[in-house]
Amino acid sequence: MNYWNSPETTSVNREPMLNLEHKESLLLDGTWDFQLLKSPDLAPSQSWASIPVPGLWTMQPESEIFWDKPIYTNVQMPFDEIPPAVPSLNPTGIYERDFEIPSSWTGTRYLIQIGGFESVAILSINGHEVGMAKDSRLAADFNITSYLKPGTNRIQIKVVKWSDATYIEDQDQWWHGGITRSIKLIATPSVYLQNFYVTAGLKKDLKTGTLDIKGFLASADGSFPAGYQVDVTVKGIKGKPAKASCAIPFKAKPESTLEEFAGWLPEFKALHNSEFWKDDLPPVLQKMAAEYRPTQLAEILIQRNYPVTPWSPESPTLYDLHIEVKNPKGQVIQEFHQKTGFRDSQVVGHTFLFNYQPVILYGINRHDFNPQTGRVLTRDYMRQDLLALKAFNFNAVRTSHYPNDPALLEIADEIGLYVIEEANIESHAFQDSICNDPRYLTAFVDRIGRMAQRDISHPSVIFWSLGNESGTGSNHAAAAAYLRSFDPSRPLHYEGAIRMNRFLKGHDQSDIICPMYPSIKAIISYAKSPLKDRPLIMCEYSHAMGNSNGTLAEYWEAIHQYEGLQGGFIWEFWDHAIAQKLPDGTTRSAYGGDFGEERHDGSFVCDGMFWSDRRPKPAMYEMRAIAAPLAITAKNLDTLRFEVFNKQFFVDSQAYELHWSYSVEGETVESGTLSIGKIAPRAKKVITVPSKKIRYNTVRGERFLTFSIVRKAATEWSAPKAEIGEVQFKLKSLALAKPKRLSTSHISGLVNKQGEINLPYGVSSPVLTLFRAPTENDTYGHIVPQWRKWGLDRLTLTSAKINKTAAQIKISKVWKTGAGIDIKHTQVVEAVKGGFSVTETVKIPSTVTDLPRIGTTFQLSGSLSHLTYFGAGPVETYPDRKLASITKCSGTVEEQYVPYVVPQESGGHSDVRWIELSGISNDIDKSEQKVRIILDKPRQVSVLPFTQEEFTARSHDVELIPSGTTVVTLDAVHRGLGTASCGPDTIAKYLIKPGVYTYKWTVLTL
Repeated sequence: MNYWNSPETTSVNREPMLNLEHKESLLLDGTWDFQLLKSPDLAPSQSWASIPVPGLWTMQPESEIFWDKPIYTNVQMPFDEIPPAVPSLNPTGIYERDFEIPSSWTGTRYLIQIGGFESVAILSINGHEVGMAKDSRLAADFNITSYLKPGTNRIQIKVVKWSDATYIEDQDQWWHGGITRSIKLIATPSVYLQNFYVTAGLKKDLKTGTLDIKGFLASADGSFPAGYQVDVTVKGIKGKPAKASCAIPFKAKPESTLEEFAGWLPEFKALHNSEFWKDDLPPVLQKMAAEYRPTQLAEILIQRNYPVTPWSPESPTLYDLHIEVKNPKGQVIQEFHQKTGFRDSQVVGHTFLFNYQPVILYGINRHDFNPQTGRVLTRDYMRQDLLALKAFNFNAVRTSHYPNDPALLEIADEIGLYVIEEANIESHAFQDSICNDPRYLTAFVDRIGRMAQRDISHPSVIFWSLGNESGTGSNHAAAAAYLRSFDPSRPLHYEGAIRMNRFLKGHDQSDIICPMYPSIKAIISYAKSPLKDRPLIMCEYSHAMGNSNGTLAEYWEAIHQYEGLQGGFIWEFWDHAIAQKLPDGTTRSAYGGDFGEERHDGSFVCDGMFWSDRRPKPAMYEMRAIAAPLAITAKNLDTLRFEVFNKQFFVDSQAYELHWSYSVEGETVESGTLSIGKIAPRAKKVITVPSKKIRYNTVRGERFLTFSIVRKAATEWSAPKAEIGEVQFKLKSLALAKPKRLSTSHISGLVNKQGEINLPYGVSSPVLTLFRAPTENDTYGHIVPQWRKWGLDRLTLTSAKINKTAAQIKISKVWKTGAGIDIKHTQVVEAVKGGFSVTETVKIPSTVTDLPRIGTTFQLSGSLSHLTYFGAGPVETYPDRKLASITKCSGTVEEQYVPYVVPQESGGHSDVRWIELSGISNDIDKSEQKVRIILDKPRQVSVLPFTQEEFTARSHDVELIPSGTTVVTLDAVHRGLGTASCGPDTIAKYLIKPGVYTYKWTVLTL
């Protein structure tokens, strides 16, 4: 049959889901023989190439053999067919290699485990088909014992790219083909542990752990000799090692005698008449139920209590379970180790409780991704991902939108991260139909059930998620019912249950309100409502596409303030830009359309808080400040008394100390270290900064007191004394003296007859700018067409009148936009000691209701290549994303550029007081050049080697051509970034409306 067109057929001859690592196992990874067919109906030829395993054929160097390339789509499918049909051109990879059973192995039953594949895997051994599996993100195990022969054996894995399963793996990600995870050969004895489910709970005393184990023994021939036993020892428990045994009664159902039946008759009649409806069976009936229950497997049931230390992300205490299966002679025939942690995860009313404590999830969504190998990842690569999150104070990950390799959960258990684990279900293009399609019922229950069966023992998993963007229907209801029965210890998560403003619906499928991209207004409204009945944790918010993540601070201000709001998950971890080598030898970050695909969704795949090489984007520092473990507020600035709040939920503050720094105009005057001691979780302490200099305000210039939150000791994710947060307070200050005004005779020739101002080291004179190179939020948020309709990107000077007096030169200008809208603009130039000042006034008519910026831009000599500024930094900041200290920052002009994959407005600095540009002239004498520009108040500034026109003209960062000049833009106001590429726009206070805007800047030649 064509497995790839049968949604009811989720597997053939696949073994039950394994969740234990076997000692007798062998990786078959490495170089395999390979060929790529155009259809699964075609037979392989005799011509073979090579491919690494794990390895995607779509990520191999392009050739006649590897002709199929990655495709990126978001909602739409990459082809026109309707479920469950697939295209006739259906790339199919044939992977083959030889293997032998190690002679040292004692096992007699042999399995092949295929860790991951896209999207159907068909296994054959020595030319005989063994079985088939779908569900590309969970391992498939097959019993190959009867297919083996002595010596060398040949394995073939046939991977079919498109199938009925493709429609429920439509996950806003690159479409690939191939084997994504390791292939293993496994051996077991004839009697073996088939399932092992661990639920490690925690009682309210936070000291008593509850161990609940369910498992099953099976045998290769289906018969069970008596006397087998399973022992479980919990290592690490204080005192004597805890040990629990469960003897397995392998015996047939006994025949009952007439006398025995007569003895049971009264109780049996009472049972038959429903008199034990409270589940209070007398012992004789309990014995009868246990002994006479028919079963195919030998069931293991263990329940024990132990004195434990709870697991939490802040203190991830793990215990090792040593599991032994013993034969009737007491010999160990199987041995396993599994780590787990004792904790409690539940929803009570409108509160999510972890270890009986309301917690907040500082989360991020994460896809499997590597820019060189696609979805093929090593354990170390996954570890580095999670360590990077810990370094920036994140405490939670959502496995969007499928179960990850088990290694990721093991790492999360170890280093401490909450995990929402999501099933491999997304039917975005058909989300309102497949969820109720009975042909897909088995697939839904199978994928969700096997996920929980594999990962039930992991303490990091706090919610099971039913999938993503798949509507809501009977298939979800069935899967949710299975989950609640199989693992009642964890609540359920599913955005589809409350999609389309159904916050009061979907209780059967989701125990929390987990919306995508709600506005700040919406979540506050829910938090304040008397109708709220579940906690709200945003499964996706703040879409990190390009220069984005505006209003993060405002989201978290609401979360920290309102009960029932318990965090959220930023979309997402990575830019999923594939490293693509171009014909000229350069490499670019490729997105949709860059591999020649006609149907695609462009750069929407590049929407991460990290670039694809794992460098953090500037927005990561915004989130680091928000999620810092300590909060500091001023009790009394005059007496330097501050309150420190330990934001952690389970550990005290002893791991941290505070470094403080007192600065004037960005120069450090005094600094020190404060020990904060032991502040209990969610408790506060008042501290005082021991400084006398701060209290005596005798110097001119802006004064700031900055606290750096420092982790004392090294961790795997941070060096000793690493800064993990910063809080700054502005102190009362004496203003700097303003430059003395002079008559205009000192600036003779500064303004020419055309009304142009001739700047020192100037290449172009200052002009009005109302446009910015569109961010992807601007583009996908659909504001750019309106800006272009108004013609804000095309300003033409239609008149310039100059009026000169002894005190000032006034230039009255009228600019006409590309749509013919007049913009009145005046520049008043005054001479000051050492330079001149320009006061600008711009009148925006009522017809232009939303602008990207109002400012002045000009170009200076490229020899002014070094920038020093006093403002928010040192990373890029914008009006709605500027949780950064006001400080003096220095670097090259080139370093101010932020290389978003799609060129756009970038490199800005908020709240800038002044900038200083310097460099060496190109003259023979190599003299130093230096100019300072002072703003009348903190403003948005950018200094870059590229023009806005260059940003707008290019599609990839590597295509940018430097202007050869230093491009300076001084903004009176700059629009917020928002997150409108897939979320709300910036909020009202960061928008630019019609009106009159005045700003002033002063140029001093040093």
